[in-house]
Amino acid sequence: MPHFQDNILTALKETVVNVFWTKKDVRALFRRCDVPEPLVHQQDWSAYKYHIVSPVLDVLNETGHGLGPMRRILQECLAYNDGEHLLWMSDGAKRKREAERCLEHLRLLVKDHDAALRTAEEERLARLRNLEEQKRGAAFRKRLDAIQNRFYAYCADDDAQSRGYGLEDILYDLFSLFELTLRGAFRRTGEQIDGAFTHRNEHFLLEAKWQKQPCNLNDLRDLDGAVGSSLDNTLGLFLSINGFSDEGLRGYLQGHRPRLICMDASHLIHVLEDRMDLADLLDRLKDAAVHRRRVFVSMAEILSGNS
Repeated sequence: MPHFQDNILTALKETVVNVFWTKKDVRALFRRCDVPEPLVHQQDWSAYKYHIVSPVLDVLNETGHGLGPMRRILQECLAYNDGEHLLWMSDGAKRKREAERCLEHLRLLVKDHDAALRTAEEERLARLRNLEEQKRGAAFRKRLDAIQNRFYAYCADDDAQSRGYGLEDILYDLFSLFELTLRGAFRRTGEQIDGAFTHRNEHFLLEAKWQKQPCNLNDLRDLDGAVGSSLDNTLGLFLSINGFSDEGLRGYLQGHRPRLICMDASHLIHVLEDRMDLADLLDRLKDAAVHRRRVFVSMAEILSGNS
């Protein structure tokens, strides 16, 4: 495959002929640019310059080792800003104009060529990025599907202890998958999971329960107390697979600033089924707590835009 397109090659030949006016200058150019000596000697140096320059550049353009000399010749030509060096000749003004015309034409072609190469390279890199994103997306989906399948398997398990251990592993793997910074392993005590993670530079204590009855006010106050005894920027995330009692949610909001956000199985399932990003879900729940003093917003409300 030729190194340079035909239009650039033709413009380069004309530029060499018009900028390097004497054959001595052309030979010196070839020497500086490492054109192979046998190729230079093969030319009929009694012929017109164009008939010397053209076959040399044609050969260089078609051979693997010719790219370096071709690039150096191009650089030597474009190093000239004008044709002032030709004014000493009897028709110097004419030669100057012709050389500058050739230089300007060559520069425009090279500029367009470089821009096309950059565009092609950018498109190539974009394709590679898209491919990598697709691969990462497929790998992400595969891991999420595996976590989801484990959760549904535990939903059919009547053994509370087994569900507790299963939920511990599921949450740990899920938070890791969504790149929420975990602070130590999650710990299981009975049907309760305790853990901690970081999201948007805020620290969260996590409490998760998988019990038959909805969590009540005492459950909420227990986590709130743990949050209150931690640093000021600490919040709490309470996941109760079977939800929260209305009395518990109302009672928790009475008398002090809420420090918790709450999720149930519906929130978790939407994340596991890749219908809601976990980080986005936490943001939505936190916004509802900050702006509306609601520590629990159902998934149906979030999806309807009423959160």
